[in-house]
Amino acid sequence: STIVAPDPRAAVPRLAATIHRHPARDLRLVGITGTLGKTSTALLVQSALAASGVQVGVIGSLGVRIQGRVADTGMTTPDAPAIHRALRMMVDAGVTIAALEVTSHAIALRRVAGLSFGVGALTNLVPDEHLDFHGTAGHYLRTKARFFDMLADGAPLVVNHDDPRVRTLVTEAGVERRRPVVTVSAAGDPGAAVAVTGLRTDAAGSAFALELRTPLPSVDGVEVARGAVPLVLPVLGGHQVANAALAAVVALIAGASPTGITESVAELAPIRRRMEIVRHASPIVLDDTVGNPRALEAVFASIDAIPHDGLQIAFGIRGSRGAAINRRLARTLAELLRRAGRPARLIVTASEDAAGPRDRVRPEERDTVLQVLREEGIAFNYESTLAEAVRRTLAATSGGDLVLLLGAQGMDRAAEIARALLATAPGRAAPRAGAVPAFPPPRPPYTLNDFI
Repeated sequence: STIVAPDPRAAVPRLAATIHRHPARDLRLVGITGTLGKTSTALLVQSALAASGVQVGVIGSLGVRIQGRVADTGMTTPDAPAIHRALRMMVDAGVTIAALEVTSHAIALRRVAGLSFGVGALTNLVPDEHLDFHGTAGHYLRTKARFFDMLADGAPLVVNHDDPRVRTLVTEAGVERRRPVVTVSAAGDPGAAVAVTGLRTDAAGSAFALELRTPLPSVDGVEVARGAVPLVLPVLGGHQVANAALAAVVALIAGASPTGITESVAELAPIRRRMEIVRHASPIVLDDTVGNPRALEAVFASIDAIPHDGLQIAFGIRGSRGAAINRRLARTLAELLRRAGRPARLIVTASEDAAGPRDRVRPEERDTVLQVLREEGIAFNYESTLAEAVRRTLAATSGGDLVLLLGAQGMDRAAEIARALLATAPGRAAPRAGAVPAFPPPRPPYTLNDFI
């Protein structure tokens, strides 16, 4: 039969919830939004809650994660039928808390309509992200602000205090009049409710204390007392400190124990394509899904902690996202290379052999990146395929080089290609078995059907 609805986007979430017997009613939902850091934050929340004895699932860019299994959905926030189906599977598996990455697309397209989040988190805001979809920065910010209305009555919102755009959006929306707002500062701002203190950072990661300056609300109604939570984060990058701090506060509010948080963070495996060192032996290889200039800057700010003489870079053009974002990425990359202070060799690729239908590089996107790099006086070579770009990048390395595999979805297979080439290259040591565990596997081995 056919159902005719005047507003299909509004009807589909209600229908999906009904078909799957309203699974969200049997779960505590944690919603995580923001431009950058959603995935790292969601996985850190999952790990902290699991280490505290809580059954938790995740829906995000790395798939639906339930009790150690991963099902690929192809989107950070999938459509409403996939969401409610996954939530039903979680309920049937005994999960009590579900963490969801909530994108601006999902809000605008009402994929998450009808969900009520018991805890919310806002990582940061880069207004010029996804202008191909939103059209203007103002529309993007207004869309993000709609997330506040998806929080349950009185549900706390945890926010990045160090981002002025976050502070402005929260203030202008009057969020503090309706619910507790917990501010978290990785910079140690004295005005934040929670702050990072005693930060020490090197190539192995970071160590710091998370200072709870005021009691925090919790979903159980029992306040989390003032104190300090010691954290050792074995993941490279200052931005990951901010993600870990935010995630730890969300986890505390959602029911994790301080001990569980400390243990889970210390045991955190590298997160796939998030400042992931995929090879520790020479040449060191780092993989990151830089999707905008701020993420690119974070990578270059972090690699100073890794000893290296030169840079060998494979950079993937961001496909099907428009010329504007690629122009900004190319200009930022050019500026960062000028400031690097080390020799650098750049290979640019359109990943024609690896990009999926939604991530194929359009001619205008390719031409924009190449033109900007030429205008900026940056020497580079162009390869249409990812396999050849990675091969040429590795072929030019010397013992003191750091290899950077940078780019969004079109670069997803770059690390896999690099591992295979380095394992068979004459005169190079193969990667140590188990030295860098993949988290999660490069290709999730399950689909949603496998959970049934």
